[in-house]
Amino acid sequence: MVISTSTARPLGVILHRGHSPYDGKPYVVIMPLGKSSNGKTGKMLQTYIIRSHKHPVAAVQSNDDSSICFDCSMRGLVRSKHRKPKDRTCYVNVGQGPAQVYKAYKNKRYVTYEPILHDHFIRGRKVRFGTYGEPVLIPIAVVRHLVSVTEGWTGYTHQWANLQFSEYRDYYMASVHARSGPMSREHAKHLGWRTFRTDNEGSPAPGEVKCPASKEAGKRLTCEQCNLCDGAGTRANGLQLVDIHINAHGGNAIMSAVKRLPALQTS
Repeated sequence: MVISTSTARPLGVILHRGHSPYDGKPYVVIMPLGKSSNGKTGKMLQTYIIRSHKHPVAAVQSNDDSSICFDCSMRGLVRSKHRKPKDRTCYVNVGQGPAQVYKAYKNKRYVTYEPILHDHFIRGRKVRFGTYGEPVLIPIAVVRHLVSVTEGWTGYTHQWANLQFSEYRDYYMASVHARSGPMSREHAKHLGWRTFRTDNEGSPAPGEVKCPASKEAGKRLTCEQCNLCDGAGTRANGLQLVDIHINAHGGNAIMSAVKRLPALQTS
């Protein structure tokens, strides 16, 4: 039997459905197949890890975003069911991209990913793992397959210290905020990770370079053009495995909260 691959391009694909190891609640991984309008990342394919039965805004407001963000410090300083927006430093506006993806998902606009049917829509493009949500929730087998199909990728995780997710260091950067000490760049390097370090108007440490897509580096490249934040992937291209540094960034509310968040203070 011959299987046709001439299917029309869907709005997006559902890469995975699962239950969070953090709290057991259901989530879904979705990859829209259109072109991103994000000026920093360029036209990369985006991946969203969202609660499958709760609107992203409601999840944040009720503290249920922990299912897909775990204990990420960017979720906020106050761990309560009535966390104020000023306590949140995540740069993702959940009322925009994640909310749009959730709405389309609930309206059954996405189809279950089938490589034989959908890989020709992906081949030759680049993918961003974890546009929103913790990308270790994307099964490692799915990550490996997408890496084999696409031309490049980026990915960042706050779960690098959890040895359960050590396989992801070949594909993701360890997201860190301090040079040394517990949960720092030094700690992540000891565990074999390359790092992407964000702090509050600090400067690159030895072995780090400024993110070429950042304001402080003159936005020389988009993430799509740069492609350095791919874990150990740069090794395949014979590139030096440098680490990346960027200043904290976001809207006024986020930057106001950044000034109070200990994890982002210069060290």
